[in-house]
Amino acid sequence: MDHSHGVFSRFRMTIGAVFLMPISLMVLFLLSTARVPTVQAWPEAPATRPPGPAFVKPGGTGTLCLQAAPCGSIQYAIEQSVPGNGDTIYVAEGTYTGTGAAVITITKSITLYGGWDGSPVGEISRDPQSFTTRIDGEDLRRGVFISGTIAPTLDGLLVINGNASGLGGYTTYDAGGGIYVNKAAALISHCTIISNTAKGGLGGGIIFVHSNARLESNLIANNTASWGGGVRVIAGNPVIWNNHFLGNTASYGGGLYLMWSQSTVADNAFQANEASDGGGLYLSGDGSTISGNLIEENRGSYGAGIGINTGGQPAVISRNVILNNRAEFRGGGIIIRYNNARLYNNVIAHNETNSEGAGVYVRNASPQFGHNTLAQNTGGEGSAIYLGTSASVVLTNTILVSHTVGITVTAGSAATLEATLWGSEAWANGTNWGGDGTIVTSPGDIWGNPAFVNPAAGDYHLGPGSEAINAGVDAGVTTDIDGDPRPFGAAPDIGADEFVAKTYLPLVLRSYP
Repeated sequence: MDHSHGVFSRFRMTIGAVFLMPISLMVLFLLSTARVPTVQAWPEAPATRPPGPAFVKPGGTGTLCLQAAPCGSIQYAIEQSVPGNGDTIYVAEGTYTGTGAAVITITKSITLYGGWDGSPVGEISRDPQSFTTRIDGEDLRRGVFISGTIAPTLDGLLVINGNASGLGGYTTYDAGGGIYVNKAAALISHCTIISNTAKGGLGGGIIFVHSNARLESNLIANNTASWGGGVRVIAGNPVIWNNHFLGNTASYGGGLYLMWSQSTVADNAFQANEASDGGGLYLSGDGSTISGNLIEENRGSYGAGIGINTGGQPAVISRNVILNNRAEFRGGGIIIRYNNARLYNNVIAHNETNSEGAGVYVRNASPQFGHNTLAQNTGGEGSAIYLGTSASVVLTNTILVSHTVGITVTAGSAATLEATLWGSEAWANGTNWGGDGTIVTSPGDIWGNPAFVNPAAGDYHLGPGSEAINAGVDAGVTTDIDGDPRPFGAAPDIGADEFVAKTYLPLVLRSYP
């Protein structure tokens, strides 16, 4: 089987040297990129500039922002831009600061490119990694403020040391330390959002308010807030794709906090984030789609990987690898409250808790599970899945192996399981089920070896000898965690992976921004 695509093949990805550094070293590395003088605000503009893109460079003295004579202020260039005439702005390497509430304020549909090499003539060339364009809030102001029914683009910028303290922005809370987006359909891509804060507020790195923005291929690291350390979404339906959330902290939603939103959160990595509730992600309000993400080594008191605490539309949790997260109390991998979530094709493995539900904790909710793999979750009272108060779940085609207790159902709650692989020998649970609630199993349950490819390395694909192959029932799930068609054989396979007999090719690991 060729597993060179999809999130399931990224368990031990090669991220880039910078991302393997501790956060403190990463910050020092980024700080070292500022090799040119700090730039302050620019005076008022004179004449209208000629058609074409605008250029900004530290120390620039041009008033028309030409490539051969760039201006010295990003804000100045933005103020001179008009549609079709300088609405694309190239910014050279350097540290850019400002005055007031934000380093940069955007109220137009401009495109702001960082990493310009500064060449005065010839083809426009940019490399944000080699020529770092640094938007520095100096711990005194936001990095970027965007507002209005506009569609700007930020690409290739480093936004650092933004601070929303005392700035307000959403009701009475300070918000958006690094970037504040209000209503705008902004595209933020290939940026590094690091070491920003909204202490006691919302969205340390970024906040989206009533925005259908797109957040794509960014590193969002070491940001701090009370609600949404990395990113906070309030209303609107942004797309959050292929980002790396690393080492962010909050009380709720260490990496990401979604509220009153039906966002699409796909193909991201959430690693080493921390919050009291929802270490990696926290969902509150209408249901979003959380798909194809690596959610690994996050920490929290409740729901170290994902915290769900919301009514409204069911959240869809699909094709995620939820691995090695640790909760102090409940839900090492996921905690689900007040939401009838739908969970398909997920691997939930090696998560821990000191209390209840090492893999999954559910209360006051009726989620449905189809084709999930739960293995080797540990700690606390020992259950992979724990149903607390007023919980009712249906689990179909589940691999549920190598736990002290497979599932615990408390009095007043109920679980219905169909086509479950319980495991045997080294993969057996100490006890398959327990508790005083109602548990219904099916004649289609089996006991055997799941034959995972390499669980010690986090690879829970099925090997050719797995008892899960062709042992499931039709649950209406037509693809697996890798996007392979399901079923491949006579019947669907149990668990997140559908075994497909293919020639193995060299594994190409995906790296995140």
